[in-house]
Amino acid sequence: MAKFDFNPKIAGFDFNNALRMAEMAYLAYKPQIHIKKFMRGKWRFNKFKFLSGKETQAFMVANDEIIILTFRGTDSIEDWITDADARLVKGPWGRVHRGFREALNCIWHDIKRTLTEFQYKSQPFWIAGHSLGGALATLAAAKFIKEEYKRPKGIYTFGQPRVGNKIFVRDFNALLKRRTFRFVNNEDIVTRVPPRTLKYEHIGNACYLDNSGKLHRDEKWWRQFLDSSVSTAVRSVDRFRILREEYPNGIDDHSMHRYIKRIKANFT
Repeated sequence: MAKFDFNPKIAGFDFNNALRMAEMAYLAYKPQIHIKKFMRGKWRFNKFKFLSGKETQAFMVANDEIIILTFRGTDSIEDWITDADARLVKGPWGRVHRGFREALNCIWHDIKRTLTEFQYKSQPFWIAGHSLGGALATLAAAKFIKEEYKRPKGIYTFGQPRVGNKIFVRDFNALLKRRTFRFVNNEDIVTRVPPRTLKYEHIGNACYLDNSGKLHRDEKWWRQFLDSSVSTAVRSVDRFRILREEYPNGIDDHSMHRYIKRIKANFT
């Protein structure tokens, strides 16, 4: 990975920032000692902290210019799309995924405490995450604003599932859509759950990477993908299994490695 040449002043979409945030999301899956060594060495972050609770893992880094909170995804996709976890419950706005809310809440106080400690120069802060980590990044951004704590400068997520209902999406987009970029890689089936039949919708600006790796930021490309395999399945687990059969590349396209590879291809 190249040096961390990130531009913290750009709240809108930026290819280079997208790549660096994708690399952050990828590193979240590495052993803690590897992440810490990389962040303090190659990328020159002088502040670093792991945040964990139950099955939730994240880390926060900071230097004089920027703070970044990165959520790790999960090794077992089906664990958090069961019927019980997918139930909609009260969220920062509207209603949100029960499992995602509980996963974030178990480390929420540590996140806020660490952010206060790291923000010694009023640096802007960013949030990233892949898969489940993308869902937690979305919820964290909403909670920061709801609690009048801090507005993130930007949110980049990769292969994230849907998080909440239309009221949550409406209120989230009203305040954060212009600085939220949700990457979808080709047939990534995790971006299709929980299903819309359970009243879930997506947030932010869709950044769709097609089969050739080309990035499309026009919403119509994402809509074409959404409409290409409408299923009658209602239950989230059934929906996931059907999609896995319909889209044999759907799991491979969900890998963070493949997201990084295709984002890099857009630089050439």
